[in-house]
Amino acid sequence: MTRLWFIFLCCWLSITSAYADIPVASLETALLNAEQAPSRYRIRFTIPTDHHAYLSSGEGNIYLPINLDANNELAQQGLRMNPIEQPQGVYDEFAKAQVLRDTGDFIFTLTAIETAKPKQQTVQLTVKYQLCNDVTHVCYRPKTAAVQLPAPLLASDVDVSSTLTLTEQLLQWFHSSNDNLWLSFGLMLLAGLLSAATPCVYPMLPITAMFIVNRANGNRAKEKHHALVYFAGIILTYGLLGLMAGMTGGAFNAVMQSAWANLLLAVFFTTFALALLGYFELSFMQSQVYSLDQQSSKIKGLTGTWLMGCLAGLVISPCVGPIVFALLLQVADEIAEKAAALALAEQHISVAERFMIALTGSLQMTGFGIGVGLPFFIISIVRLNKLPKAGLWLNKVKYAFGFLILYFAYTYLTKGLLVWGATESVVLAIAIGLVLIWLAVMHSNIFSPLSGDAEGLAKIQRFNGVLASLIGAWLVTSSLSSLTIAPKSSSPIASACPTLSKNTEAVHEEAGIQWHKSYVAAEKLARATGKPIFIDFFASWCANCVAFANETASNKLLNETLKSKAIAVKLVDNEPEFEQFRADPQHRQLKIGLPYFVIISPAGKIMWSGTDYKATTTMVSEINKGAS
Repeated sequence: MTRLWFIFLCCWLSITSAYADIPVASLETALLNAEQAPSRYRIRFTIPTDHHAYLSSGEGNIYLPINLDANNELAQQGLRMNPIEQPQGVYDEFAKAQVLRDTGDFIFTLTAIETAKPKQQTVQLTVKYQLCNDVTHVCYRPKTAAVQLPAPLLASDVDVSSTLTLTEQLLQWFHSSNDNLWLSFGLMLLAGLLSAATPCVYPMLPITAMFIVNRANGNRAKEKHHALVYFAGIILTYGLLGLMAGMTGGAFNAVMQSAWANLLLAVFFTTFALALLGYFELSFMQSQVYSLDQQSSKIKGLTGTWLMGCLAGLVISPCVGPIVFALLLQVADEIAEKAAALALAEQHISVAERFMIALTGSLQMTGFGIGVGLPFFIISIVRLNKLPKAGLWLNKVKYAFGFLILYFAYTYLTKGLLVWGATESVVLAIAIGLVLIWLAVMHSNIFSPLSGDAEGLAKIQRFNGVLASLIGAWLVTSSLSSLTIAPKSSSPIASACPTLSKNTEAVHEEAGIQWHKSYVAAEKLARATGKPIFIDFFASWCANCVAFANETASNKLLNETLKSKAIAVKLVDNEPEFEQFRADPQHRQLKIGLPYFVIISPAGKIMWSGTDYKATTTMVSEINKGAS
């Protein structure tokens, strides 16, 4: 018995000694700017000698990279981490992964998710990492370390309104609201309520109420049940449509960089807008949907009512159909941006993660479905003696949607033509010309024969129509003649940067900014001057890349910052240095699409990277930090 206890004691001691020998990384934290917002922090990792930690999961996706918020505690504290700089590390051939040896600094900012300021005095973090031995190639169990940081100074604590113009403040609010899912949900719900007030839907409210009463055979309790399942059917239809739009978001993002795709969407939106403005009627498979509706009405009980509710979202077109399609395109575009942002933060996006992103599109369209179905539900359970009379106010709601969708068409027309080198004034001239031609054809009937006994007013109208068509045709043709249709494979910046296509020198000038074509040369200049490097990855087929090129000329603050405080570099798609960055795991966003921007310190470390070409305030701020 004594021998057994001795063996057990030896085993226990060997196990505890093995755990005691597991190496641990040293973590040091620091607040880099105590009086500026957003607060910048540094977590410095010190790795034991002959060991390494992982910065990536490796080619086999089997390693645990360093995670600064392993338990997602920041979100619980109302904060978001924004990475600024992280160690580049080295690529380990044995592990097939990017690893960190010796020391490395993770620099980031903390900003509030909500507008309310976090109440805690300190920020709690759980850092998780995995160490491996370089000599024995033994990898140890993942380790966690609790980290406390001082509470951040948020943007709400600093009055920056004096430095922003009214337009910049409005744009800042608009972009921040894009990330607010519940605000988007509320706007969609409002759009649904307004859609229910269109001439095609409003008259159906009392008819639907009578239908539900008949389905319940006059039983008040059953009337509420039928009204509820009818309402649920409408919501389900729009929720599924939003999910489908969200699932196509990734492919939509790639397509949306093409000029042809943007112009095609401009045509779609114009068609829908003209339908709402009453020029013609759109009916998407109305006969088939009506047949399904008739078949479902024969099914007794709540099931039949639910099926009719599911089909109601399609039946109540054509007024709502164009609105729904326009909103679905917007949802797909928004989900595509979110998917691209997630792909930038993570090497791999699983099917489950894509599905969860797509669910946000479903939630938005569910809001629209609630807005459309709510009036039907209320009218069905509350027997109103009298509804407001239908009148001109219904057409005003319908026309308001029409002009809103027409504005969407103009924005896509602008993005498409900017790729081909058009300026905003050229796009406006083309739009005005198209409107003049449309008015001449549809309102002045210039292609219809004029009767011999036509009155003087009709002749004047015909003359004005012909004059408008001539002016419109001249505006369109003269504006289109200045454009250059650049294929995707072309490497010169072509129409967007005409000086570059003609200039074979290493530096070319645009709006006073000296753009370097070689990153190697810019890197040497940055070390000599102490200025950060700003890289714009460009392609002539990328609509937002061209939009940013225009922004560098029109935005005075950005223009001055790039001219005096940074070394500006523009790398063009398919050129050697562009491809070198594309192959670098740190810039994996280049494998997804463009635009993409990077700010690199004079020491060669990444300070900031992003895909939003409108984030000019952030770009200027990061350049100023690197130049100080």
